[in-house]
Amino acid sequence: MARLSWRFGGGDSPIRLFVALLMLMGAVYLASLWALRRAGSGKAVVAWIILVGAAARAITLPSAPILETDFYRYLWDGAVLAHGINPYTYAPSEVAEKAEHPPMDPALARLWQSAASEAPQRIFRSINHPHLRTIYPPVAQAAFAVSHWLKPWSLTAWCLTLLVFDVAALVLLAAVLRLLRLPLWCLAIYWWNPLLIKECYNTGHMDILAAPLVVGALLLAIRRRTLPATALLAVATGVKLWPVLLLPLFLRPELRNPKRLLPALALYAAAVAVLFLPVFGASLDASSGFAAYGQGWEMNDALFMLFSLAARGMLGLTGAGMGHAALLARALTVGALSAWVFWLCRQPATDGRDLCRRCLWVVAVAFLLSPTQFPWYFFWVLPFLAIEPRASLLLLTALLPLYYLRFHFKALDSVNTFDYGVVWAEYAPVWALLVWEGIAGRRRALAEGKAVAAS
Repeated sequence: MARLSWRFGGGDSPIRLFVALLMLMGAVYLASLWALRRAGSGKAVVAWIILVGAAARAITLPSAPILETDFYRYLWDGAVLAHGINPYTYAPSEVAEKAEHPPMDPALARLWQSAASEAPQRIFRSINHPHLRTIYPPVAQAAFAVSHWLKPWSLTAWCLTLLVFDVAALVLLAAVLRLLRLPLWCLAIYWWNPLLIKECYNTGHMDILAAPLVVGALLLAIRRRTLPATALLAVATGVKLWPVLLLPLFLRPELRNPKRLLPALALYAAAVAVLFLPVFGASLDASSGFAAYGQGWEMNDALFMLFSLAARGMLGLTGAGMGHAALLARALTVGALSAWVFWLCRQPATDGRDLCRRCLWVVAVAFLLSPTQFPWYFFWVLPFLAIEPRASLLLLTALLPLYYLRFHFKALDSVNTFDYGVVWAEYAPVWALLVWEGIAGRRRALAEGKAVAAS
């Protein structure tokens, strides 16, 4: 893949070959996990797991970015914050417009001057959606700024910053596995995952920043250290918003203990409010990335399309216009996800393993219901799969690369073929296997119940 990456960027990018290669990597990964399961968790096996994952990262790091361009926004945001400017104040296009019509704010002038050379200008011109202000939360912005401090405008510096969080997640996962007395070969589920390696070290996607924070919060929650677990979860929410879904599971054991519940709730609310002060200080108008993403972003989804169809049907029955169909579909999705979280919280977790299992299903369902299901969003689920492996969800490693065929169909001016056809090939096998696992698990539980009754 690293060698193939240098053929991208021209008029004849080998997209289909790349997709086939990444799917093959996923198949080899799944087969390797099966072999590791039989090999056990001796010191030699764990050392081999770490060595292979490290080698894969080292090979991928110097490769050319393939198809994705989000990292250009990260590098720009890091420069903005490093120059003391609130990154939620200006869209990149606004900065360029102000540069053409001085006078300019001194901080903005220094930023624009630092971006005047060829490489930063190429980065600036490559930012996607330049008319929108950044969507990335404040803790992620701090990581962007650290990367800029290490080496301005450098994708390599950014990927090395991600490596620190990646390794921290691995160490914390090992601690969770030991605490739960689970086999350490499961580390390979995380450390060997080819989607993580490609998306993190080839195109620098930032979602891995949340992994060590969430796993660390989970480790504290298993130990019933509710207050620090909640604080760390708040910091994770400052990277991406999805960790808030885990808060009810973390606080469920304290429901009958207000002296522990209320301080934890207050700490989480206060920490999130403080972290998001820069966002609140800027307006949430049409140029806000948060507003644009929340109101209408949709990509590589399948199940959410059914919610969209349901929303259109409901609006059609009431005689209302279709202008609010996207918002109604999101409201239906939020309602379904909230009901699912409520169902999982109806009883407190019986032990640490049960808590991890419930966290997995909260995050997995959030991913599968999301209107945007990019391959790098799979990072949300992956640490939990290392603790509670599920074949159905691991299958996504081999199927999510089909997303990149959208670039192929877009070049052919046939993107609907992907959006309403190929996308089902990504998710239908996963849902089928999920149903089969559910039925098989139910049958096992019934059989065990009968055996207990008979004894």
